[in-house]
Amino acid sequence: MSAPSFTRVLSIQSHVVSGYVGNRAATFPLQLLGHEVDVINTVQFSNHTGYNQFHGQRFPAEHILDLFAGLQINGLDTGYTHLLCGYMGNSDNVRAVESIAKVLQVTNPGLRFVLDPVLGDDGA
Repeated sequence: MSAPSFTRVLSIQSHVVSGYVGNRAATFPLQLLGHEVDVINTVQFSNHTGYNQFHGQRFPAEHILDLFAGLQINGLDTGYTHLLCGYMGNSDNVRAVESIAKVLQVTNPGLRFVLDPVLGDDGA
């Protein structure tokens, strides 16, 4: 049996203070399986939006791109084998993730893009 290959994941999705969805749910299990995981949060909410109330904010695309630029400036944007995306919070963030994916594919044409198609149902 060969040793598992090294995986480095950039996870771009939601974060909640209480509960386990988005990056809160994805990071620990992936790390437990031996994967290196970096996270960029698209939103930070008090809890899942399925509750009667939640507080927090949706981050603009500029915030996501600024965090990624910080990785780039320090040479920390290389070596990603996977891009994991979930809840975006707004449509501009989808375009921001698209631009990040294009940059990552230049350094790794074999980048695997894993999309969790979070669909809001407005309680229906």
